[in-house]
Amino acid sequence: MQRQPSREDYYNPHTRQQIAEDHIGYNPIAATPDIDSPVSPPQRSRVSFAPLRSPAQDGLAPDTPSSVGLGIGSIDHGSQFPSYYPVVSRDSFQQDSDSRPITPSVQQANNWSKSTIAPREYPLDAPNGTPYYYPSPYGGLSPPGGPGNYPSARLADSNAWKMVQGGWTMYSLFLLGFACAVGHHVFYDSLDGKPADDQIRMMRFGGLLSYAAKASLVAAVVFAYRQQIWVTVINKVLRLRTIDSLFAAVDEPLALWNWEFVRKAYFAAGLAVLAWLFPLTVILTPATLTVAPLTEVREDRCHGVRTLNFDLEKDKDWRRVDRINGYRGISLSLVNSTVQQSMGLVDTPFNDTFFDYWTGSSAQVELVSSQSALTGTVIPRRDVALEACGAGWDCSYDVSFMAPGYKCSELARGQKLDWDGLRRQGVPFDAGELAPHGNLSYIAETNVGEYFNEQVEVIAGGAPVMKPPYPKHLGAFRTEPVLWVGYSALVRPGRPPENRDAPGWDTDLESVVFRCEHYVTNYTVRFNHTFSEQITAVLSRDYVHPVINTTFVPGKNANDGTKDNTTAVPTSNYVLPVDFETYRVTAAYHSLGKRMRSFINGLIRFSPYVQIETQASSTSLIDFETYLPSANLMADMQRFYENITLSLLSNPQFVVVAWAARPDQRSGIANDNVTADPALSYPCTKTRVANAYVYNRRDLWVAYAAAISVALFAVVLGSAALSQNNFHVRDVHVSSIVAATRAPCLEDLPWKASKWGEVPREILETRLGYGVVSESGPNGTPAAVASGGVVSGMWMTGVGSPPAVVGGKVYYGFAPREVLERTRVATLGQGKKRNRMSAFSFRTWEQTHG
Repeated sequence: MQRQPSREDYYNPHTRQQIAEDHIGYNPIAATPDIDSPVSPPQRSRVSFAPLRSPAQDGLAPDTPSSVGLGIGSIDHGSQFPSYYPVVSRDSFQQDSDSRPITPSVQQANNWSKSTIAPREYPLDAPNGTPYYYPSPYGGLSPPGGPGNYPSARLADSNAWKMVQGGWTMYSLFLLGFACAVGHHVFYDSLDGKPADDQIRMMRFGGLLSYAAKASLVAAVVFAYRQQIWVTVINKVLRLRTIDSLFAAVDEPLALWNWEFVRKAYFAAGLAVLAWLFPLTVILTPATLTVAPLTEVREDRCHGVRTLNFDLEKDKDWRRVDRINGYRGISLSLVNSTVQQSMGLVDTPFNDTFFDYWTGSSAQVELVSSQSALTGTVIPRRDVALEACGAGWDCSYDVSFMAPGYKCSELARGQKLDWDGLRRQGVPFDAGELAPHGNLSYIAETNVGEYFNEQVEVIAGGAPVMKPPYPKHLGAFRTEPVLWVGYSALVRPGRPPENRDAPGWDTDLESVVFRCEHYVTNYTVRFNHTFSEQITAVLSRDYVHPVINTTFVPGKNANDGTKDNTTAVPTSNYVLPVDFETYRVTAAYHSLGKRMRSFINGLIRFSPYVQIETQASSTSLIDFETYLPSANLMADMQRFYENITLSLLSNPQFVVVAWAARPDQRSGIANDNVTADPALSYPCTKTRVANAYVYNRRDLWVAYAAAISVALFAVVLGSAALSQNNFHVRDVHVSSIVAATRAPCLEDLPWKASKWGEVPREILETRLGYGVVSESGPNGTPAAVASGGVVSGMWMTGVGSPPAVVGGKVYYGFAPREVLERTRVATLGQGKKRNRMSAFSFRTWEQTHG
């Protein structure tokens, strides 16, 4: 029995030749065993790729390590250099070299200038006889110290760094696409709600970001797809037609119609489909920014905002002509003087014989109050919205001020009232006249205790005929009349009964009585200017104190020397003309209240026919159709007076109209320079309806989330493919295809000459795979080599058998199935059958097929 060679024999150069001759009969291109057969095929030696050892570590000149890819190895005879083990050179083109191995001395003499395609030679034995390399479970040979000298953490770090180095383009493209998506969101978010200015430029820039994101992500997907192409052809035997589809799927959509491609290379097909769907992001994402009419709201300052200040009446002296921008200031009151021709007494203080006293409301107040009463609204100032808000804007602001108001309280409600009790409360009319008991639908007594205009006999100009001394209470404001109002209210919806004989007269109507007192009121009012319309809303009203803090005494004559027999208590609270500042302010309140009372005083007879004896029928307080008062007359009457009060702002010539920013300063009719004064600006909220950008965040991120997720999935597949490709980036360049198709066995296919590059149908149906393809050696068999040579880069190990050697050239490329399988069995052993999820494997090609 022939002796089995020991490990020392393999490292002994004198016995290596004999070992090769003893095994020269081995033929790796014999019929390929059925790898799926239950019968175990002959055990072949394991092929391992020797890891490159830096020549510098062995005392040699430095050299650049080569990368793993489509490389093809060359064969030489190691027996001529017994101390060196030749390793196949694998460069980016994966070309083999016919150059003979170069000894260190020769290489150093040439300054190591040979191409990296040349074979590498590394020492096999150390000077002390210890082997440099041992068979390694990681594939190839281990460094000195054995397999234990490979720390797993160091290997993981090394592989991770190789992954980054190899796939930095794919990772950078993915990160760039993600950054462009975030930038697209930030850009659109900055435009959201802003005026749609320069729409074309903004849309173009958004489209550019969308394109950049799409282009970067799809480039990462294509990069990953190309890595998957080579992993697929390494592990699948496919028809040449399918391989064509595999390489062309991202360029030709018809390539996806190949069923074998979809069935056997489903991960690659999925990536190709995703690459074609990526342009949808360019369509979907820009559409997330649209233009629509939106209301722009901003806190700003408005000009020309005015308020009411009745205290400004204190300084109003009709003898002094005061003008603002050429317009005279107007008081709310008209007064008489006890002295004729008193124009020259401008600065003369009032006394018992010289003073002014109230005689009526000014004509301007009558005009404004009539406009407000008849329209039922607040009369706005002309061009108030333009002046306050500015062109193209609406605005709103809140103003607080002190002004007159009526404080009302309900006294009785029901179909039958306590008339005697109401009289004891001071009601000056018979409440029994109200329907349904009586025939009246409305009655208001507003002049009880009213100031009597003809205080004494006067001559032209209002001076009394009598000689001084004058009556003590001449011109005094003794009390403010209380509003006594009674009305009939409809207790159900619909039309009321028209007369006493109509059904429901006794059940559908009820009587209501209330009273209102004139108060100094603290208002907070919101003014809203929309286009040319002004809308006011009283946000709050705080009744401070009565305008005149007295109580009317009915039936008691004053007998004080005046024609005014009004008596109120206490008399010490009368407002006298000598106290001219308080008197002028009270006169302004009284003038406005007088106009209110003149409108609502009177009655309406409802049955048997309508008889109107009040101006209230011309206001919104009375229903023109039924001639019944409004259902909530008390609250409506309060708003009625507030509308008249706020209408004073319509005429800036009134003395009581002031700047909201400077309430102590009268506004008058101001010009543009005054209203634009920053010191007179007032806080407000400006709004306008304009075309603005509308950003739909959800739709943008739905599109980008899908695109980024798909790209991330592709990057994972690409990373797995890089790992399986030994961290070498594969491409589909012509040079790479040429290098992958150099196997001589392809020449045996039935090619036909065609100047157009047409491929015969039978060749397109040929099944090809990618892997190690060996060429016949010197004796015609790739399993033997003359003179004991070994395959460059392959260390054959086996249990209980000598290392097998292969002669001739070794290619990495495409070959028909039978050739590829024979070679795989001869050089790589049986291999390992890959599972369906092998596309996610991070094991290298050598680890997978080792």
